[in-house]
Amino acid sequence: MRMETRIALANTKYNKRKNILTGIAVFLSTLLLFLVPTVGYDMVKAEFAVINELYPNWHAMFRNVTEERIEKLSVHHSVERFGLRGDAGYMADGDAEIAMIYLDQESFDMYNLKLTEGRLPETENEIVVSEGILKELSLSGKIGDTITVSYQIYRDGGLDYIQKKDFTICGFLPDTEENAKQKRYAALISKSFLESEIPSEQVSYYFLFRVQAKENATTYQLESEINRLAQQFDIPQQYVTANDDYLMANYVDPAFIPGIIIIMSIIVAAGVITIYSIYYVSMGERVQDFGKIKAVGATQAQLRRIVLLEGFIVAVVAIPSGLLVGTVLTRYVMLGMFYWYNEKNQMIKVMNELISGGKVHLYHLWIYLLAAGVAVVMVYISLLRPMKVAAKVSEIEAIRYREGQYANKKKERKGFKDITVGRLARIYLTGSKRKSIVTICSMAITGLLFMVVATLLSCADPAEVADSLIIGEYEISPVVEFNNKEHPELEWSEVQKDNPLTEELKEQILRIDGITGVECYKATYVKSEIFGDNRVWIEGIPESGKKQLESGIIEGNVTYEELISGDKVIMDKRMLHWYPSLKIGDILDVVVKDENGVHKRKLEIAAIGYYPLGFVNYNDFIMADKGLETFSNNNLNFYYHVFAKEKYDKDVEAKLKSIVEESGRLEMGVWKNVYEEYRSNIALTSGVCYTFLGILGAICIMNIINTMIHSVYIRKKEIGILQALGMSDGQLNKMLQLEGLFYTAGTLLITVGGGSLAGYPVFLWAKDHGFLSITNYHYPKEAAVIVILVLLAVQSVLVLAISKSVRKESIIDRIRYNN
Repeated sequence: MRMETRIALANTKYNKRKNILTGIAVFLSTLLLFLVPTVGYDMVKAEFAVINELYPNWHAMFRNVTEERIEKLSVHHSVERFGLRGDAGYMADGDAEIAMIYLDQESFDMYNLKLTEGRLPETENEIVVSEGILKELSLSGKIGDTITVSYQIYRDGGLDYIQKKDFTICGFLPDTEENAKQKRYAALISKSFLESEIPSEQVSYYFLFRVQAKENATTYQLESEINRLAQQFDIPQQYVTANDDYLMANYVDPAFIPGIIIIMSIIVAAGVITIYSIYYVSMGERVQDFGKIKAVGATQAQLRRIVLLEGFIVAVVAIPSGLLVGTVLTRYVMLGMFYWYNEKNQMIKVMNELISGGKVHLYHLWIYLLAAGVAVVMVYISLLRPMKVAAKVSEIEAIRYREGQYANKKKERKGFKDITVGRLARIYLTGSKRKSIVTICSMAITGLLFMVVATLLSCADPAEVADSLIIGEYEISPVVEFNNKEHPELEWSEVQKDNPLTEELKEQILRIDGITGVECYKATYVKSEIFGDNRVWIEGIPESGKKQLESGIIEGNVTYEELISGDKVIMDKRMLHWYPSLKIGDILDVVVKDENGVHKRKLEIAAIGYYPLGFVNYNDFIMADKGLETFSNNNLNFYYHVFAKEKYDKDVEAKLKSIVEESGRLEMGVWKNVYEEYRSNIALTSGVCYTFLGILGAICIMNIINTMIHSVYIRKKEIGILQALGMSDGQLNKMLQLEGLFYTAGTLLITVGGGSLAGYPVFLWAKDHGFLSITNYHYPKEAAVIVILVLLAVQSVLVLAISKSVRKESIIDRIRYNN
């Protein structure tokens, strides 16, 4: 065994306290380095396994493709495989949505579909259904049976009148829970039926295809090839749909790697700061040891190796321990996440089944190697400075060195005529300024990150998100459909003539016990050459929304009274995403349709505003409701926002639901449903973030533990003399508490103070980018209190433990002690 190895082993045993703390920091860092990428990668891979098992495997889909263009696309060198889909129409069923779709064999395979029995339809009167479809149609049958179906076909840009036809069942599709829950199904028909029902000039297909992909191709490369193909064949971008889920599941996602690197870098930074701080604090007492070793012939390289070997001896134990514990925790973490979402998310349920069935492996050799390798690099980086310090020690000065000063220097500690406990604590702290600063800063960096993340999570309030998506506790609106010949009464131009949102309905709602108010928001659509075939909706805001309307203006200036004229509008900021050329002052030539025909109007964009979606109800332009009334003599009421005493009242919801169902022409949104969905999502996010930051915090708490223990260790003789002169155990505890409070106060000043300041600009960024649907700033009071209590608790427990440890030795032994 080489001499430096033997010295490193001896030092490891002798500096047991320091190495235990270092080992804990390395262990926790390794645990995070393994756990974060493993759980993240497993969740992604499990999701991708579900996608590959259940979802379509085509790369992209072009809509509204003619047969002539299909012939050219099918022979293109970039197209590896293709299939065709054609939508014929819908079965006429009041409750469920049952699409009638043609799929050729290739598209059937690329949709990852399988028949429970039978075959695909070939003749005009053959059809593939499911048990759920038959149940919705109040029919029954098996292969070979004939059923009579009422349906509507897409003709002339909309759904035509209801027809009836006898079909022979030739196959069955399986049903899913999502089908039954959403009441959405698809029946498969033949190509001959599609072509016989729809005029040849109106027949268009979905072109489903896979592009030629090289090994290790990225999602970006595939998407670029898909877009290039679309441009080559003059296919509008709105007709191009990439199968993003499948692409991410089977090809390299460039965004995944940077995400992992950023998270692991944070962990490494915390580990490096902690380990370096522990070594830095203890280097002073070891200067004499290094000087003596150098005096007997050790070279600078050997001294560096001694420090390096000592650190890696600790790492050899801590890194495998972190990997082992991470291996055990991975399964529990995954199962815990599945348990939380199992009943709420169909994909999570299938992911759980795949992992339980062994189809998705939780552990990956490359992650073990990555975590271990990064942990080793982290330890090495942490030791660079201590290695340099050890190598540069001068033999003579090291032998003469005393902790905190050199004997040949005139610098002495400041003395006091009257000694108090506070002054004793101050003497040590001012004599070790650099160590104190290193300890405080190393702890505060993680605290800053904790407060910033806590700010984001506290601003992501589920109640506020629900408030931003729905005004009031309930939202009632008329059922509106477009281009359905069988139900022309559901066209908005017809609904407004006999609008179910009447004053009588409003009074009926107000009579319900628990309802406090009903606000009516109006809306209608216009058309313009600027927007092509798209309908552009304008919302009319009642006077009760005047303040919010004017305060939401971010560019330009217009008052609520000016909007009453009906020739000025506020444009919602989101419109700029689709029409970036629009600006304040533009005059829009629009067309309005009502019972008297078509009317032309001019609208000026007077301002641009940014509002909660619940306020604008996804409309594009906004004006005063009185102004909107000038567009038509009909009833333009579009939303009844219902306010109640309680955010959720079971009896109130039941009564409102009864009114809606009795009408048959209304639909209702419920605040509680929106709130519950978002709350479940943010709860999991918060749990993961706080667990991650908690472990990071535990790593950094090793600093204050090391500093406090070290401060007593090197002053053991001094403390013994003070106690021999009359210092009581209570005064010793008070002195240590004051020293601990200094570190705690310094850390809290940067963590809570600096974190609070840093959190606000991050909130502004999140609000501007719609991150976590954040709308309002909330100071993370709970997080700040937790940080304060944890640090105070750690300091108090630590002081008690250190004081008890010191008292185990007699005063004589402590006075005799020579470090």
